[in-house]
Amino acid sequence: MRLWNIYLKPAVHRVPEFWSHEKIEYIRRSSQEGIPPYALEEAPSKIGRLLDRLVFKDLRPREVNELLKKADGLDVDVGLDFFGTRLTAPIYLGDMSFGALSGNPNIAIAKVSTEEGMVAGIGEGGLHPEVAKYRNIVVQWASARFGMDMALLRAGLAVNIKIGQGAKPGIGGHLPGVKVTKIIAELRKIPEGSEALSPAPHHDIYSIEDLAQRVKALRDLTGKPVLVKVAAVNKIMYVAVGVSRSTAEGIIIDGAGAGTGATPISVRNHLGIPIDYAIPVVDKWLRENGARSNFLVIGGGMLYSASDIAKLIALGADMANIGTAALLSFGCIMCHSCHTGGCPTSLTNMIGARPDLDIEWASAMLRRYLRALRLGLKAILYSLGMDSLKELAGRRDLLGLYYADEAVASTIGVDLMAEGEIAYFQEYAPTMPREVYEEGKVPIIGMGGVVPGYTYPARRPLDLLRIEAAQVTHPSVDPYREEVDVRVYVNGFSYDTPIVVPGLERAAVMAGYALGALVDGAGCPEPEYCLSTLPHVRLPPSRDIEPREGIVIIDERLKGDAWLEEAVALLDEKARQAGIREKMTIIAAGRLSSGADVYKLAALGADLVEPREAFELLASRQAPSYAAKRRWYENLISVLTKELKLAMGAGGITDYYHMVGNKDLLRSLDGRIAARLNVPVAGN
Repeated sequence: MRLWNIYLKPAVHRVPEFWSHEKIEYIRRSSQEGIPPYALEEAPSKIGRLLDRLVFKDLRPREVNELLKKADGLDVDVGLDFFGTRLTAPIYLGDMSFGALSGNPNIAIAKVSTEEGMVAGIGEGGLHPEVAKYRNIVVQWASARFGMDMALLRAGLAVNIKIGQGAKPGIGGHLPGVKVTKIIAELRKIPEGSEALSPAPHHDIYSIEDLAQRVKALRDLTGKPVLVKVAAVNKIMYVAVGVSRSTAEGIIIDGAGAGTGATPISVRNHLGIPIDYAIPVVDKWLRENGARSNFLVIGGGMLYSASDIAKLIALGADMANIGTAALLSFGCIMCHSCHTGGCPTSLTNMIGARPDLDIEWASAMLRRYLRALRLGLKAILYSLGMDSLKELAGRRDLLGLYYADEAVASTIGVDLMAEGEIAYFQEYAPTMPREVYEEGKVPIIGMGGVVPGYTYPARRPLDLLRIEAAQVTHPSVDPYREEVDVRVYVNGFSYDTPIVVPGLERAAVMAGYALGALVDGAGCPEPEYCLSTLPHVRLPPSRDIEPREGIVIIDERLKGDAWLEEAVALLDEKARQAGIREKMTIIAAGRLSSGADVYKLAALGADLVEPREAFELLASRQAPSYAAKRRWYENLISVLTKELKLAMGAGGITDYYHMVGNKDLLRSLDGRIAARLNVPVAGN
């Protein structure tokens, strides 16, 4: 049988992504040579992560990099104690489940982590019998309890309770039915071919008190330490302190942009915050609350180098969670097709598909990559004059931040060395997957590295806003199984969705009417559904709009002297101050394309949102008939509404009006945008 043991050329993407060819080449060279191309970057980056803009103030990168060839002989300890097991480096691999991965990758990761003295999480969905042979693994207790039994719980070094993950905070796991083959179905104890949808919340964990009971029960049952895995969300500091109070031995924080086997695109792109915003505030809050001692903090999400690990530990973590980079070390080409079961490199295939990944080849590549990370860490610590890793933990004073603003620097607690903007803008044409308009399905994608305005270009300031998701301190809501009410009221009339449909053609008008949406046009069978029949005023975005009773449409097509999002936020605030907010309906119309855009504008203050761009994309497509085109529009309205419900459910919101004008649900990655929209910076 042929085994997969070669590197393919990385995928070429239409728009620049974090996992660039340069980063993939860095990982591949490390995996082939056992030594990294460099330990520290020559200069801070003007775009990208905070980690890319941070430097160790007293180090000269060239001198550190020259140490790499002799780093193995340096008398520096980069290991740490993991609940009685000594690790050779502060690296946690995972959590990647059997099913999301195709089996052999799971075995290679468990094998290398044990043999190299590191640790790996097995993820959700049952314990692969070959993985069970290795000691340095952490098993997972997730919301669906897939494959849960005592043999699984008693394996490995620790148990982790998965509340959330960075690529899909607050919405639970998602293994598409095409990947639920016979062995996966048996391990997960579900029907073959059925979608494995984990509930958004644990239905026995709705508070810190509930979590504490579960932590104690699992510790008593297994005799092992218990970690809690959460996504890095807007209020992660409260979550972390709560987890520490639950008596858990540690927390795994998964940042935005982290990899996954499958997640809704709108969730991946807009919920949660990056790990480099989360870790410093978590460390600070834990210390201020007397909860940092003997509490393990593991951070992950788009980490790949020794520099990343060292900076994250200086920001306040104890260990780094590396997932995507491990897959890149043995072949991933970042094609984002993990959810299809047709991975071209055999990493995320349907189980049983051929060829299989060559375990020995993958193990050799991963082993050399991890050794390269260890060498890089040694060179950095030695250059800092440190003997052990523990001396670096929480040393934010050693770091300087370039090309950012004072609000961000102050939030993460580091010195600002040079002014700049976090926001990364670039114009590009959006796309609409066929499953949206032909099937009415929320589009799903695999892998990560995409945080608009941060690691991926933004098209507007709205993209820099991050949506809150519930983790531990209050429950999320599962819109697949629970009611989320998005009805809105205008002039005493009820609409089934807050999405306003542009009346671009007859099919769009009738689709909007059929789904109970307000239509921005004419020709509705009932006049109440057409905006043209309702008294309203249409204005360009401006900071000077004054509140008034009735319907106010802020329309980007009219140009104006302000951002659409800025005009909406300011008008909402003025109307509340004037005491007439309940008598005014704000409609935001502009270049918007997802349910997450609708959520963000609603949180800024809009009652209804007209995502014109999505409908214009569909209008430009030729349909075989009028009936087909109308069905396409109906599917689009349905998908936009589903995406909105997913974002609401992730934050535990069951009523649309509970979020209108609630800016506390948003955080900005950029200080200038935060100030103009009156939204806190991420980490606050």
